[in-house]
This record gives sequence, C-alpha cells and structure tokens, in this order.
Amino acid sequence: MNRKYVFVIAVVIAVILPMSLVGQEKKGGGEKKMDAAPVSITGCFNKGADADHYVIKDDKTGKETAVTGDNAMLARHANNHQVTLTGAMSKEKDKDVLKATELKMLALCK
Repeated sequence: MNRKYVFVIAVVIAVILPMSLVGQEKKGGGEKKMDAAPVSITGCFNKGADADHYVIKDDKTGKETAVTGDNAMLARHANNHQVTLTGAMSKEKDKDVLKATELKMLALCK
C-alpha cells in the first residue's frame, strides 16, 4: 500500500512541476517587453513642472514627452536647447516617459 502512495505522489509531482515552470516562463516573457529597443528623439529640451522633471518637444511631430535620467547630464541642456536624446520609452500614469541614457547637443531652439 505504501508503494501506491509513493507512486501517486511521484505522478502528481511529475505533472505539477512542469506546469509551474511553464507559468513562470510566461511571467518572465512579459518582463522582456520592458527591454525595448533604444529610442531617439530630436527636439527642443526644457525643464518640466519641477526641478527633477524635463520635457522634450519632438521636432517632427510636435509631441511633448517627459524625460527622466541623470540630472547632471540633463540639467545643463534643459534651457531651450535642441538636442537628440536616446533611451528607453516607458509608460507612467498613461504618459510616455523617455529614460534618457545619452544626450547630444545640436543647437539652440529657434
């Protein structure tokens, strides 16, 4: 009788374990969507509503996008400079946010 219980437990583990691993892989796959390809936006770069927020107005579309990133890199150019920002896009409170990793100064905005 003990052999039957051991066999049943082994079969249950053999069925449940792979199913739980498949479920974890699906969750991990959803996180990979956050690692999107780098995005570049060229436009007029300025300070936002407060000291740690910045905004870039795309030269092509006119769309304003919030920008976050290294304050030392961003602050010195957030004064009506035309720049190209490169980084990853994300959504925060239904707004597009660019997490800038690179900045290239082009000129002053017109």
